[in-house]
Amino acid sequence: MGCRSQWIGLTLLLLMAIGMTACNEQPRTKALRIGLAEEPRTLNVWLASDANSRKVLSLIYQPLYMNDPDTLDLVPWLAESMPAYDPQRLSYTVTLRDALWSDGSRFTSQDVAFTGRLIQSFKVPRYASKWRFIQRIETPDARTVVFFLKKPMAAFLTGTLATPIVQEKEWAGIVQKAKTTEKPLATLINRRMHHLVGTGPFILEQWRQGAFLHLKRNPHFFGTNLTINGHTLGPFVDDLVYTVFGTSDVAILALKKGSIDMFWWPIQPGYIAD
Repeated sequence: MGCRSQWIGLTLLLLMAIGMTACNEQPRTKALRIGLAEEPRTLNVWLASDANSRKVLSLIYQPLYMNDPDTLDLVPWLAESMPAYDPQRLSYTVTLRDALWSDGSRFTSQDVAFTGRLIQSFKVPRYASKWRFIQRIETPDARTVVFFLKKPMAAFLTGTLATPIVQEKEWAGIVQKAKTTEKPLATLINRRMHHLVGTGPFILEQWRQGAFLHLKRNPHFFGTNLTINGHTLGPFVDDLVYTVFGTSDVAILALKKGSIDMFWWPIQPGYIAD
């Protein structure tokens, strides 16, 4: 499984795990406390490359499609159904779900087109190769996106469609300002983000760097109580609180004491035996 598939697979797994945890532990309002070995380095989705940043951001920004964590099959996420391929026009048509952004505004095809054009215009390093072969993007209506390819590319299904989508309203001003600077790409990816608008199950409530990061349930998340590919989605807790630990030893001690509910890092056999 590629790193992007791992990232979005983790999102689905955590979303279901949250549901199972909350179903077994009442009341639902109980926060899930998660330990991190290292602090996320950034909450700018275009810069994030470290595992912890991507784990957190995957709960805020969502792609059109994910990979099922069990089968790795492509699963419609922000998309309503599988993409329709037209070999004569060399195009894929994607129909979007009726979804909202975390600020309550409508998620539309314009947001998808804006995201793709942003990546192409700035040549965003982590995503540019997955959008280089897209000739143009059309939006015939608010819930339909048509991607025209320069040539057939398997990476369209595995990479392009797995790109996190950002809100045009939030990013349009940032993009315009970045384009007026001497180094547009550097300005874009190094911008510090404090208020994140996403379509995911959680939104950013507070980040106290060096201590903790608090995510709050997104009341507008399209997937709440929805069954997708056989999985009934949550979230069934209202808060995720990530605590940053300097070492695995300290985190495992906190896990034993009950200060955290889970440690989001591989645990060595010695800790399990202990």
